[in-house]
Amino acid sequence: MHLTKIKSAKKVGFAKKRLRIKKDAPRQTIAYMKQKSSFLIAVLSLVAFITGNMVGEHGWYAFWKATLGQYDDSLITYTGTVTPIAYVPNYSKWATYGGTPQDDTYRQVPQDALVPLPVYNENYEKTKSANDNADVYSVAYMGDYKGGIEGKGSHPGVDIRIPEGTPIRSIANGIVESVKNDANGFGLYIVIRNPHMPDPANPEYETVLHSVYAHLSSQLVAVGDVVQKGQQIGLSGRTGDATGPHLHFQIDRDSAPWHPYWPFSGDDLRQANITMMTAINTGFHQEQAYANTVNPVLISQTDYPPAKYKQSAPTTVVLNNGQTASVSHAAAPTVKLTLAQLTAQRMAQRKTETKNIVVAAAPIVKTQVVASDTPVSNLTTPAPVINTPAPVSALKTISTINIETSPRYTSRKWQTVRLTLLDADGQNVSGDALSQKIYMRTAYGDAEFNPSVLNGSDFKNGVATVQMLPRGRRTVVIQLQPLNIMSSPIQFGGE
Repeated sequence: MHLTKIKSAKKVGFAKKRLRIKKDAPRQTIAYMKQKSSFLIAVLSLVAFITGNMVGEHGWYAFWKATLGQYDDSLITYTGTVTPIAYVPNYSKWATYGGTPQDDTYRQVPQDALVPLPVYNENYEKTKSANDNADVYSVAYMGDYKGGIEGKGSHPGVDIRIPEGTPIRSIANGIVESVKNDANGFGLYIVIRNPHMPDPANPEYETVLHSVYAHLSSQLVAVGDVVQKGQQIGLSGRTGDATGPHLHFQIDRDSAPWHPYWPFSGDDLRQANITMMTAINTGFHQEQAYANTVNPVLISQTDYPPAKYKQSAPTTVVLNNGQTASVSHAAAPTVKLTLAQLTAQRMAQRKTETKNIVVAAAPIVKTQVVASDTPVSNLTTPAPVINTPAPVSALKTISTINIETSPRYTSRKWQTVRLTLLDADGQNVSGDALSQKIYMRTAYGDAEFNPSVLNGSDFKNGVATVQMLPRGRRTVVIQLQPLNIMSSPIQFGGE
């Protein structure tokens, strides 16, 4: 038996080591600083990422919508309006190329067959001859499906006949609040909330409007996107309940119970035992449509200046006891009106407006143009064709406004424009008969006006003088809003 010598195990214990290092090595300090700076960089990057998304195109607005159930309008300003469509085909000229809006698209329209969207006016009537608008505005505001005439039905928007694929643009700055598909109705549609808009009933006060663009073929925005005036938001089409390619353009008031608003429901039709077509053609619930919508094309082409007052205009309302009271929407009214009361209020307001109308808008008013190539601003006396103002008519009713100016203008020089209030007999009417403001705009070309807004007091013996400074060298056509009265073309005539 052999005995193996077993080595004794090494004694295990704690090694003696300093718990505190007296002096850090340079490398350890640098490593610590690197770790700390990396952390700070990561935090700053996260903050920058969140901030960038919040102040970006729609993050901040989506945040307010998600947390508070509403959009933040404070960062959106009103900078005017444009029409929802820039150019449409001249259908007569397009036909010479063999084009048809039912079968061809906007991309197939030759450039020389495109024209600016025609001016819409409140006296619009659809005619198949002598009215170019008949080819574009197939159904007017509150029109019917039989003739498309305004006020004959309860269609709450305007149908604009255009080929599929026509670019559609936002009429004003706003926030996209709906991007949906209503297969049995509006088809692909977009609703944009437009805050700080001048109230159509009183442009000196602000309001919130909701613009609707329906029957689209493509939607190019998302809910929460902030869009600018004139920004392309989609392409026209024929989706939903549409017999042909067109744009259903509508503007709802903020007071409408939903957007896009429609004046009657399926239950309303069943209870009345009528069809959708019959309801539109007979003006079914027209009063509700007037109470919750406004004429969309008139608003988009008027291009009001910014409102002076932030709150909504004071309104006279009908209380439960039958009495009336004036309330300001800056503070919520103490009495909540029912739909029937709102309808009665709107109908009474429309009767008053109709009774007090002093200017009848015409599709295009023939204007007298000074028969001289010399700018009016350079004349020491009125041109021979401008007669001395006639005695003011005793008839306190304005039929039209005559616009007088030179047929040509020169660059960098102010032009004199003369406006005359006339009655049906062509006699001057006192400015006291003018119950609304006149806004100087251009239907074509670009120009500056001084003053740009006229009141009745600006008309002396029925005549007011305005200075106009054309911009550029394009032909200028003056437009008086909201009356849609236009001047004859004023062409550039040299330096």
